[in-house]
Amino acid sequence: MNRQPSVSIIPPVWFVSIINRFRFFLKKLYYRFTPAGMAVFEKSQGFWLSKALGVACELNLAEIIGDKEMDVQEIARKANAAPQALYRLMRALAGECVFKETKSGFFKNTKLSYALREAPGNPKYMILHQLNDMNWTLVNELKSSVVTGKSSAFKVFGTDAFSHLENSPEKNELYNKAMTATIGLLSNAVVSAYSFKGIDTLADIGGGEGSFLFKLMEKNPGLKGILFDLSHVVATAGKIAGEYGVKDRVEIIPGNFFDMDIPVADAYLLKNILHIFDDETCVLLLKRIGQIIPEEGKILILETVIRPDNKPHFGKMFDLEMLLGTERGKERTEEEFRQLFKEAGFKLTRVVKTVSPFSVVEGRKI
Repeated sequence: MNRQPSVSIIPPVWFVSIINRFRFFLKKLYYRFTPAGMAVFEKSQGFWLSKALGVACELNLAEIIGDKEMDVQEIARKANAAPQALYRLMRALAGECVFKETKSGFFKNTKLSYALREAPGNPKYMILHQLNDMNWTLVNELKSSVVTGKSSAFKVFGTDAFSHLENSPEKNELYNKAMTATIGLLSNAVVSAYSFKGIDTLADIGGGEGSFLFKLMEKNPGLKGILFDLSHVVATAGKIAGEYGVKDRVEIIPGNFFDMDIPVADAYLLKNILHIFDDETCVLLLKRIGQIIPEEGKILILETVIRPDNKPHFGKMFDLEMLLGTERGKERTEEEFRQLFKEAGFKLTRVVKTVSPFSVVEGRKI
């Protein structure tokens, strides 16, 4: 049975941009009138909130509460937790608008805690992945990476973080769930900001199990797709394509984009691929695509694009994860993408922002 296309209301990028500017203004105003020592100490406590969110996901608290108000005693019984300790956890999260204490000892879900449930587009598995013991171990080695300039993953695991995941089935399964669960949210953001009109066949290079590509095809009925990734990665892609109702429009090709020919298409998508590699490797991959892309073809890079200013940005923190977990990977600025494109024989034509932390970096062959 085919999936029915989901409908998500995505606010316009300009509206989200205005809200973010206002939020940054209020934050600057707060820090202007708050003693510096208190401000930085407050920031240093952020790891408590991160871990509290992770525990809330592990205990399935949002699912347990559901759509009703519930006594913490009952929540604790169903979560197999100590009532008083659980109350202290939920009280702390309620102070961050995650859950709401309606009266002493009773809690209900809020918009934010509903997002902790297991549901398409919700980040529950991503939170669990980000806060698992592997990443906590890596974060504890941040000083080592900053001092040496090298990935701490090699120090701790003997390999990069992605290879470590592949060698740890349980962690890799969680990672795959995290990727799949957030596909809907990301694809909705991309489709609402970027038009795929004029693209006949889109090749998703390193596209995993294909959910993102299939979601784009579901929302663009005339779009044909090519999914290209390692054989063990795409093993279940045909079944998933059937669930999205696009199996007759997609070609699934197993392979390694460094070891074999890349399939021919009129547009190429690389989603969170380049940030794993150093500049030299990125240029090599882009050149391989440049050898076969049609004259009017497009290359679409979906990654964070770091702003060249002092404003907060997801990519700046995400870049620290790349520092820790990859050999020479990094998040990049628009100018750095422009230079990569230039060296590979492409011209950066535009950067399309989305309501997500990721942008579409579009290029054409020179």
